[in-house]
Amino acid sequence: MNKIGKAMLCTVLTGAMAVGAAGAADLGSLSPQGAKAYLNQITTLQNKYGKAAARTDDGFKGLLTGLSMAKLVDMDGDKIPELYCGAGLDGQHMYSYADGKIYALDIPEGVSNFATDVSPCADFYVDDTKAYLVDGHEIMNGFPVRYLTKQGKEIVTALTYTDAIDDDTGNHICTLNGESVTYHELSAAQVNFTKGMTWEHYSFWESSYNVPEVRSARASLQDTLTSLRKLTNPTAHVSRHKVTLNGAKADLAAYTINSNNYFKLRDLAKALKGLDSEFEVKWNAAQQRIDLTSRTAYTPVGGEQAALPAGNKAATLTNASVYLDGKPLSLTAYSIGGNNYFKLRDLVFALGFSVDWDNATSTVTISAQ
Repeated sequence: MNKIGKAMLCTVLTGAMAVGAAGAADLGSLSPQGAKAYLNQITTLQNKYGKAAARTDDGFKGLLTGLSMAKLVDMDGDKIPELYCGAGLDGQHMYSYADGKIYALDIPEGVSNFATDVSPCADFYVDDTKAYLVDGHEIMNGFPVRYLTKQGKEIVTALTYTDAIDDDTGNHICTLNGESVTYHELSAAQVNFTKGMTWEHYSFWESSYNVPEVRSARASLQDTLTSLRKLTNPTAHVSRHKVTLNGAKADLAAYTINSNNYFKLRDLAKALKGLDSEFEVKWNAAQQRIDLTSRTAYTPVGGEQAALPAGNKAATLTNASVYLDGKPLSLTAYSIGGNNYFKLRDLVFALGFSVDWDNATSTVTISAQ
């Protein structure tokens, strides 16, 4: 049986459900900082394995080498996707982002090989609450297959089975979670286990063999890079939203990035001057950071609340450090045209004012005492 035939035979054994369409990766609630950490990790792996390329030698022509796959997949349903990376026969990795840090998850070193020859692939079952990474190697010889998922910060095994073919009789010799079962019992259990989930099968061969069920690992890499860059290097649009402060029109220009409004700190500080929520803004040259001081009148430096130039702008996630009363803040900011713009809702929690959205009039309403 050829490589793709064996891979397709395995889909019957694993009770494959509907296959989802390829396309943009689901970012869920991944933060821009998380996206940047994932992009940096992809670059690190590309430096280790090389970039994706197809072999040209006759024996393995079309087999992908280098970092050939990257996929965002929410393994535990917390809406923050993990990052899966595959380098074909060279290995695979998975990462998670939490509490402002990226960490590696313990998954098998080798990608799956659902055949008795070289047929590397990555298989997932996915729904809105969880995902399974399928780990198996030459399973037609009776090697174990595991369905791996994430609990807390650990990868755990949710199901294990074996399915060997008796050379003399052709019968299936099966186990499920360590217990002997018939082939039909195994098949039924697997179908039930993945009921309602989407099966995603990625091939580490350049050609998809014209089989609709097989996705391109290489295409997933590009989809993931594009989606992550949407958070780290988005397009900023001059906001068309009106802004009011305590019911009165406020001259606060903003950029809209991924449906959120971003403002200059000095613009906001000038608008809040004289209120309980006022704050001072200073550049701390010694520490190379922005220092905010609460309940302190703002000192204008000129240029505050100027209108923004027309047209969309390229934005880049910035690492600008901001401290409030000597303590660091966790804020999302983008550099646009040499200035930093901060997410308004991040500033709400830090500075003690409130913000709301009036959908009927497309107005950002700021309330401050």
